[in-house]
Amino acid sequence: MKIINLYCEGKRGSHDFDILEKVIEGHLNITIKPIGGKYGANAIMEYQEKNGNARSDFYLLFRDRDFDAPVPTAEQLHFDNKKTYYSYRTTIENYLLDVSTFFDFLQEQRNNYELNTEEAVKALFIKVAKELKYYQAVRHTLGALRFANSFDTTWVVGSGTLPNALDLNSCKTNAWQLIEKALHKSQQKWTEKTFETTLQDFLTRFDKVFFDELKFLVYYQGKDFAKALTKELPSFPIDNYYKYAKKYFDYTKYADLVELRAIIEQQLV
Repeated sequence: MKIINLYCEGKRGSHDFDILEKVIEGHLNITIKPIGGKYGANAIMEYQEKNGNARSDFYLLFRDRDFDAPVPTAEQLHFDNKKTYYSYRTTIENYLLDVSTFFDFLQEQRNNYELNTEEAVKALFIKVAKELKYYQAVRHTLGALRFANSFDTTWVVGSGTLPNALDLNSCKTNAWQLIEKALHKSQQKWTEKTFETTLQDFLTRFDKVFFDELKFLVYYQGKDFAKALTKELPSFPIDNYYKYAKKYFDYTKYADLVELRAIIEQQLV
């Protein structure tokens, strides 16, 4: 029997681990190996493969894109031509943020925040997404422009922490300050016009159809969206929601996760 190692970020019990358990359900010879953060992932995998108790016949890393790779034009994985497969959605939380699941969870709570229909939940999701439009467009712009050892995609500390100001001017100003600091120490020659042009591309993409079709659930950083959502719903038990969403998670709703299972199953033949 072939041995497959499926590496992921996080730890046992993290969203990555729990979702991947659903993806590989039924295959006992596939081991999920969490490695913590994304930095140094290749070195960690190589070390474990060489020094582990049993060598695998095939191994790969599944991780979220998190602005490190462009959003694919089709709902599919992004492969780095080595060992890493990037998710279609920006972060792993994006797979758990679903209108129907959110509505079902609310109906089991004492306080459903008067969200009595799926349409009401959808309207709330869109409202929150529009409030985050400029910040997310700027984050994508920073992700598209950054180079090795340059700048992050946000100026605030802590994943899922939102800036105090989400207006376009504030987001642009803070983002450009990050870029300027990095440009002074590099050989990069591009100008503020490059930044403005790239940003406008994302702002144009984030149009009415983008919101109506909930495409922000693909593009936005999931922790950012969840944080903004809970600000609209005081005392909302987000951790309990995530547990609920993972319990009822259906990977077959997501073409890239179906693709991931198929890639792994091909190696079992």
